[in-house]
Amino acid sequence: SERAELLRDVPIHEFSFLDPMLSDPEHGCTFLEHSNERLINFPHELPPGVSMKEHNAHVVNEHKSVIAFFYAAAMEFLFQKVSPIVVSEAHRQLLAMFDNGIVPANMVTVHIRWGDKHKEMTLVGIEEYIEATKEIIGEGWDIHPQHIYVASEDGRALTEYESGSPPNWKIYSSGPTFDEPLRGPTQYAQANEGQDGLEAMAALLISLEADKYVLTTQSNWSRLINELRKGIIHQRCGECTTMIDVSPGEA
Repeated sequence: SERAELLRDVPIHEFSFLDPMLSDPEHGCTFLEHSNERLINFPHELPPGVSMKEHNAHVVNEHKSVIAFFYAAAMEFLFQKVSPIVVSEAHRQLLAMFDNGIVPANMVTVHIRWGDKHKEMTLVGIEEYIEATKEIIGEGWDIHPQHIYVASEDGRALTEYESGSPPNWKIYSSGPTFDEPLRGPTQYAQANEGQDGLEAMAALLISLEADKYVLTTQSNWSRLINELRKGIIHQRCGECTTMIDVSPGEA
């Protein structure tokens, strides 16, 4: 699809985050390392009118920004060239879901992170995901046909989202789902020799076909979707994307 082309063969010099700001020739280290050093070595003399607490807060916030910048750069670098095997699997999934494999223009991507994530965070209920979807669709959510791509490894989440959705919503999903979600995906990946990983990466590409996103950035997968959305899709589609974060986990 046209959207998939945005993720393929992107010249490395065009990546917005991969620029000289990630390195510091004067100090011979990355800005991430230099930021860590500044957290430890505070100046003996603070600027006039600035307390140690204020200076500390400023440096910590700057450090967080550098980490976020570095994370985004890493995501873009990893996706500078998508494997044809992954693209082929994505094409197979598209044909299985949509007529002629064509993604509806108004598709919304919703990533639901359940499974074993309860060990790290309080899981967001289906009702909140559905309300966030209504909000991001806006006027007409209950009247016009809506197309929702639900990305989740937990089969329960898919079932509950679909059963709780308005009748004018059509729900799609692809990628691996687990019969015993509390085990987590690692055990399944080992059991099927990487097939789940291939299907998940293809599903990730499909999730990026949307212009509207409901994510939970306490999940690394949602953060990955969001970094690719912000760093590549949003910049190359004329800033066409929007996102609602139901469980923020990043700055």
